[in-house]
Amino acid sequence: MATKKSFIDLQNPNTRRALTEGEENYHKMIELAREGVAIYVDGIIVYANQKLVEMLGVDQSSDLIGQAANSLIQESRRTISRELEQMMLANSEELFSVEDVFERKDGRLVPVEVSAIPIQYQGSPAVQIIARDISERKKVEAEIWEYQNMLKQLSSDLILAEEAQRRDLAIVLHDHLGQSLAMARIKLAGVLNTVKDEELTQKLQAIEQDISDAVKQTRSITYELSPPVLHELGLIIALEWRLDKFTAETGIKTTYDPSQETVTLRDEQEIILFRSVDEVLKNIIKHAAANQVLVTTQTTRYSFEIKIQDNGKGFDTDLLKPQQRKIDSFGLFSIKERLEYLGGVLDIQSDPGGGTVVTLIVPVSLEGI
Repeated sequence: MATKKSFIDLQNPNTRRALTEGEENYHKMIELAREGVAIYVDGIIVYANQKLVEMLGVDQSSDLIGQAANSLIQESRRTISRELEQMMLANSEELFSVEDVFERKDGRLVPVEVSAIPIQYQGSPAVQIIARDISERKKVEAEIWEYQNMLKQLSSDLILAEEAQRRDLAIVLHDHLGQSLAMARIKLAGVLNTVKDEELTQKLQAIEQDISDAVKQTRSITYELSPPVLHELGLIIALEWRLDKFTAETGIKTTYDPSQETVTLRDEQEIILFRSVDEVLKNIIKHAAANQVLVTTQTTRYSFEIKIQDNGKGFDTDLLKPQQRKIDSFGLFSIKERLEYLGGVLDIQSDPGGGTVVTLIVPVSLEGI
């Protein structure tokens, strides 16, 4: 016949008088604790302080004594909670906490921070848990998370709005200013055909050259503001166009090795990646002293990666740490921030004299491949 295990009711005055002075002082201390405290032997609760009683919404500690220790935990978390507790007990020399979820008598869930330590209780091996209610902290964290998501959405809207403004301005420059300059050049050419004075002809030819330069500058600014190739043909082709332009402007040899002809990305992903590559190329011009640049793209089921490698002088990447960052590294910082907004990563590998490899990675949806 199975015998019912007896438990010590620490609320009973007779029992309390039987405690040693040390035990009495110990229980006074944990009764006044701001955290919930429970002690259990062989997985059964033998003590619970008043704070734990309040936390779990029961009437008195005797409602908890005799229950299985894992009955405090949200049912769906009991297995993992037990594993976490065993990990804490196995490393009992180092006191640390894990987050868990208690279930109140009324069914409400209470997020808690719990630590567990092995102790001796009434001469038997026992486990003491200390639980702190972190509901308010979780509420604040949820608010911060929501706020961060809102900021990310605003950042996305801002990027798209900025790009739309760039496109509008590019259209104005191309369709209005560019055409006006072109028309002025045509009219001036007609005037030149009728002028016989040599000195006036030279002056008009100088003006015609100025207008031609202005047309070229307008066209260049238009493409700098918003390359039509990016919006019309996509990122892969736009990168090829940008590298050709880079070589023509700087004389630096470029090699482009895309893994595929097209890739499906969201508008803000394409914009941020293109602007990021552009910023890296500008940094190569300013700092790298390179004569070759290799750009590769790679697509996996989960990510899209662009790698820009140069054979320049390289640098100590410790200079990019916040405490050592220079003002002129703001461009890289901006790239990092924008990629992180996309859930992506900026990785920079470099050594003095060994060139630099900059890798841009963004996650892609499974439908995008």
